[in-house]
Amino acid sequence: MKIIHISYNIPRPNFSDPEAWLKRISFTTHVLHHMATYASTVAIYNIQYKGFVEKNNVSYYFPNFSRWALRFPFRFNRFVKNLQPDVVIVHGLIFPWQVVMLRMQLGQAVKILAQHHAERPFWDVLRIFFQRWADRHIDAYLFASQDLASDWLAKQQIRNASKVKEVMTASSSFYPMDKKIARQVTRATGKHVFLWVGNLNENKDPETMVRAFTRFAHRHEGASLYMIYQSVELLRQLKKILSESSTGHRVFLVGKVENDELLHWYNSADFIVSSSHYESAGIAVCEALSCGCIPILTNIPSFRMMTQRGAMGVLFEPGDEDGLVSALARGVTLNRAEEVEKVLQRFNEALSCDAIARRIMQIIQEET
Repeated sequence: MKIIHISYNIPRPNFSDPEAWLKRISFTTHVLHHMATYASTVAIYNIQYKGFVEKNNVSYYFPNFSRWALRFPFRFNRFVKNLQPDVVIVHGLIFPWQVVMLRMQLGQAVKILAQHHAERPFWDVLRIFFQRWADRHIDAYLFASQDLASDWLAKQQIRNASKVKEVMTASSSFYPMDKKIARQVTRATGKHVFLWVGNLNENKDPETMVRAFTRFAHRHEGASLYMIYQSVELLRQLKKILSESSTGHRVFLVGKVENDELLHWYNSADFIVSSSHYESAGIAVCEALSCGCIPILTNIPSFRMMTQRGAMGVLFEPGDEDGLVSALARGVTLNRAEEVEKVLQRFNEALSCDAIARRIMQIIQEET
């Protein structure tokens, strides 16, 4: 069996080095490597490079089609067809016209799966029309949580709920290591070390995180929060909140950290916290779980799936500052050894690269 992963997107910023691109999306490529143990696996990416790379038994094609050629993808779809796939996994639900054309060019024998990557249902009439047309030609949808498909189903842009299959979008190659060694690298200190990773934007809601933590820290002197972020939209507001709090010095604004360095940060933390209002998967949380961090997360679909609906760690409602204070307080009372064991077991069974690969293969077998 040959499985081909495709996208009709051109990454931004531009990448001209295939190795740099594959490293950039390592949370996805590690899953592909594991899929290659079950079936012939191919991935096609349209970066600013034309060529072919074979790595870890996965064939990576870089045809370098233009954005215009991907919008009307006769040649691109023919390129896919010539590779003779049994299954094509289209990454992203924002290419309905392209999927319709893909089906017409591939015929009915090839299975088409569409993987959700944070997209929301269309609102304009023309795109809704094409999405409903494309829905007839898609055999299954891959969502990190079935709950994430509820809006698509409600708007009838996915008509059949049985087509929605739950499988994590990407995984982590990180692993647990000795906390003392990790903290020698990060210099993180505290009896209760919390880690927050994300962009400083409204969706990630770092202001609620900081306000709640500074309140929580009044009663827990050994608590510290480290915040890692790439973007700085709300940095000024955070600094203002911290400057006005007597416990603001217990929050450390680390800033940007290279992905490889995150291994030590996750292993320095006792808890991973997220105040996000929406996540299609939550890669940072997945990476933290792979290192045994206890989750304190918002009660949103992807996090409910990852934690088995709160069977480990603590969930709180998005934007609920009081709820987050309570969740932090409850978190430090948990039996850490037992929680870490549950976290690692859950990761290995449902969130690891091999678990995702096996789940996708199961879905494919159900559809063939």
